[in-house]
Amino acid sequence: MNYFRHILFVICCCLTATIAAAQVDFCGEMVPMERDFVSYRLMDVIKGNLRHRNFLPVLKAKTDVYFPLIIPILQQYNIPEDFKYLPVVESGFTNATSAVGAQGVWQFMPATAAALGLEVSYDNDERNHLLKSTHAACRYLQQLHSQLHSWTLAAAAYNCGAGNISRNIKRQGSKDYYQLMLNNETAQYIYKIIAIKQLFESPELYIPGFGYNVFNKSTANGSVFTASSSTGKDFKSIRIEVGKQMKVISTAYAARLQSSTVFKDGQLVTLLLLDDLQSNGVYISKNTKISGRGWLVSNRIYVDLGFGNTIILCDAGGRKGVPPETLKSGGDVRLKQI
Repeated sequence: MNYFRHILFVICCCLTATIAAAQVDFCGEMVPMERDFVSYRLMDVIKGNLRHRNFLPVLKAKTDVYFPLIIPILQQYNIPEDFKYLPVVESGFTNATSAVGAQGVWQFMPATAAALGLEVSYDNDERNHLLKSTHAACRYLQQLHSQLHSWTLAAAAYNCGAGNISRNIKRQGSKDYYQLMLNNETAQYIYKIIAIKQLFESPELYIPGFGYNVFNKSTANGSVFTASSSTGKDFKSIRIEVGKQMKVISTAYAARLQSSTVFKDGQLVTLLLLDDLQSNGVYISKNTKISGRGWLVSNRIYVDLGFGNTIILCDAGGRKGVPPETLKSGGDVRLKQI
């Protein structure tokens, strides 16, 4: 029996790393990735973001500062948390002024800002006040949602106005954002938000072995877009497939990292299973050591354990990836099966 378990363990650890089936949603509304034009368009937008990969670490650092201020206000108005990514796309968290006069992190036009109760004057432009403008944005999003009954359409309307979205729905006979023929900017808008969400929430999909490490400048010569010995695939072959229902975390296994005082990208990370693990027909008994290559992404180590992203290494609290200090101390972790 131990011999067969050993064989299964070896097979498990030698599985080729691939991007597994993943659910993609915006504000709890599923993105129809089963449609080729939707999946390819999202991949093209992600590819466009990666062309500016040197700016992504800076942008991620800004979100670490601004998100803790914005999220509680979104929650106060019962606005889905995914809208925290809207100012990332709108302004990159700068009080920029657009060519048409929109200003602040939420990029309000003067008339819209005034209608939402913000003062817009030469001496005091509250569009540049983060908290006040965030409250105004939440009130505006509530209005848009009450008119359109969809958070996806509300986000699109934030870009081009509720009237434009309503007219297109009536003229085209569809309330599906992903089917509507809209102006180019609005047609790309939701994809831009989802692309940033994917890059920031699921970076393991874009690191070596899965793709491109978007937060590590030292790997600037690597790319997910050209065939290489590590992937053997080009960018067009990397797709996120989804089913009709959202997947949920179903099982968690306890494990303990084997301590390592030094870590660098591509290094093998070893852990000791504290529970029996069973996934996709593979069984590994507790007290077995398994290993996978790890990469540092935004100060967390993500590890490819060879299960095609169906088993994800998390810290003891359930967050994907582990801090470097946990690896150094050999701390407790969780393996979550999705």
